[in-house]
Amino acid sequence: MNFKKVYRIISQLFLFSVCAGAQSSIIPAHPSQLKYDSLRWSIPSGEPYRTVLSNGLRAYIATDSTLPLVEISGCVRYGSLFDPRGKEGLSGLSSTLIRSGGVEKIPADTLDKIIAQKAMQFSFSIGDDMCSFRASFLSEYTDTAFSLLQQMLFAPAYEQKKIDQQKAIYIEAIRHRFDNPGPTLSFAYEKAMYPNAINSRNSTEKSIGAITRNDLLQMHRKYFQTGNMIIAVAGSFDRKNMVSRLEKLFPKSGTVSDTTFPSIVCKPVLKSLVVNKAISQAYVRIGMPLFKRPHDDYYPVMVLNEIFGGGSFTSRLSSKIRSDEGLTYSIYSSAESNYTFPGTWNITFFTKTESFSKATKLIFNEIDTLVKNGISDEELRDIKSVLLSELPSMFRSPFDIVSTYAQNEYYGRAPDHYKKYTDAIGKMTKTDLDNVAKKYLQKDNFTVTVVGDTSALLKAGDTLFDITKRIPLKAIETAALPELQ
Repeated sequence: MNFKKVYRIISQLFLFSVCAGAQSSIIPAHPSQLKYDSLRWSIPSGEPYRTVLSNGLRAYIATDSTLPLVEISGCVRYGSLFDPRGKEGLSGLSSTLIRSGGVEKIPADTLDKIIAQKAMQFSFSIGDDMCSFRASFLSEYTDTAFSLLQQMLFAPAYEQKKIDQQKAIYIEAIRHRFDNPGPTLSFAYEKAMYPNAINSRNSTEKSIGAITRNDLLQMHRKYFQTGNMIIAVAGSFDRKNMVSRLEKLFPKSGTVSDTTFPSIVCKPVLKSLVVNKAISQAYVRIGMPLFKRPHDDYYPVMVLNEIFGGGSFTSRLSSKIRSDEGLTYSIYSSAESNYTFPGTWNITFFTKTESFSKATKLIFNEIDTLVKNGISDEELRDIKSVLLSELPSMFRSPFDIVSTYAQNEYYGRAPDHYKKYTDAIGKMTKTDLDNVAKKYLQKDNFTVTVVGDTSALLKAGDTLFDITKRIPLKAIETAALPELQ
């Protein structure tokens, strides 16, 4: 007999019985009897992490030894709103080519191999009013990663062969951008809400073809300057050493180029825009002009929107149009948070062509009900709880904290912005929400944009919702969308 084996089995059984007995003394008989320690959480301040380096760089730095990693994110005051007329798409090309177009000291293909071999990640993204970048890598490769990031930010090569490849990809995407109704709707909506505005200009085959390597280099030199950036860094490193690294990586800030974004107004001329597409469904976005932040009405509008259509399946729109009536699989509303130009308040859904009239009528009925009767105590209580309980997810890790506060500063918000946010939500009343509902949710303020079968959608005399009566109305083919003024 193998006595060692028997002894091991007996010992394991004994330990199991002891553990089971201990567990039985603390595990309740029913889940309803479970008790949890209260969550004592407060919003972390960004001030302990913020520093302005000797080179003028604004940085948020946090040490975190949980894993042997370093994470970086940054904001550059640059966006597609700066694309020159006739060269729309310049920012879109640059967002890809900064990373894939090589750098002055390393050819693009070699750069790809170095990054892959060391499992590093670098990415750039450019929107209307911000270029954001991210990098992550093992802390042992910090020197290499910083050298590569420095060259991407301040010495990109924009190799011609890579430019040609990306332009070909971009042009092919332009040729197919109206293949699907969803992107077509977004394109048409921007045209309807921002007529003749720079943010509703779109790239074309001609504009992409006109962009040169020199255009990309000139743009980069103008906007990618230390004084035009805010950076967040977290990971396994010594803070003092990291400050020294950042001061070497970023050149001393000189005179920053003018980065004032162009003025944009949201003033739709049309009340209805119908884009013809031979499909059996209607893709719809109903929107109205809102405002640019900061604005005193934003928080009550945001809360009201969550109750009305932004709060997933529990919102009024989803409950009525989706669950009760079964007219759509997806419907939601959005109160846009824009700091550079006025946003919109919009409702988006899709439905069968024959149910477009009924669904749209029910939506406007819900708007009337909201304006007339306001919200309930329960709705306000529930949405406050949801919004406040979501806030900790923005500060889960040191990197979350520093990257959140870097973006907070980018948009010019106060250092105690998130404390003010919780106070504002906590103090919100039904009267506050009722007031903004009456102020903004007027049916005449809305423009209806639809992508679908024009002949069916424009059928006059519909007793529920007759889009032909919402004038001015324009009905066009998808091919005419880029030229719509």
